[in-house]
Amino acid sequence: MKTAATAPARRTQRERSAATVRKLLEAATDALIEVGYANTSVQEICGRAGISHGGLFRHFSSRIELLIRVADHVGEGLLQLYRRDFERLRKSAPNELILALQLLRTNTSSRLHQAWFELLMAARTDRTLHDALVPIWKRRDEATQQLALALLPDASRTLPEFPVLVDVLVTLFHGEAVDRFLREDPEGERRRMAWLEKMLALLLSNQKEPAAVGRNTKPRRAP
Repeated sequence: MKTAATAPARRTQRERSAATVRKLLEAATDALIEVGYANTSVQEICGRAGISHGGLFRHFSSRIELLIRVADHVGEGLLQLYRRDFERLRKSAPNELILALQLLRTNTSSRLHQAWFELLMAARTDRTLHDALVPIWKRRDEATQQLALALLPDASRTLPEFPVLVDVLVTLFHGEAVDRFLREDPEGERRRMAWLEKMLALLLSNQKEPAAVGRNTKPRRAP
């Protein structure tokens, strides 16, 4: 005797609402990457998401409110992506600090990061967007520093001014990723990475040498 197929459970209003918001965020992110900030219109977003204009405005009061939410969404996604990749690769990596450096470049040059860059560049002349992105940027900067401390506890204790080092490297790779929109220079990128790896190795060796000398030097006898 055949049993009746179990009907799928109906989603709650909250679940349907969350699914709609997720579609809008993903559609807006893709639009920023593919057609740029100026062309990421309500019509463009709704067409990509398959949602009516009314559906968008039931969840967001304006286009700019949605795009501000995208900035937070993208920032969280990039940090999660970095943590996931680092934890997946750290066991097979010969040097965790070099792995962190390489993943930072990969993360900042990723497709998802292009949406963040579109918003940053638009914020230069859009005061509403600028004022909204400043606290988001601060939260993201703090989260980046916290993630660096969590993933690289030994380096954070060994290297002097570790937070400054993290900030310098993030800023450098952000600039490199933006330059890449026009400049194709794989050999230059290879040289920059080789130089950075050399500098990090030098910093680490300079911090270890005093400890090594202290352990290996025998106390001198009084004459």
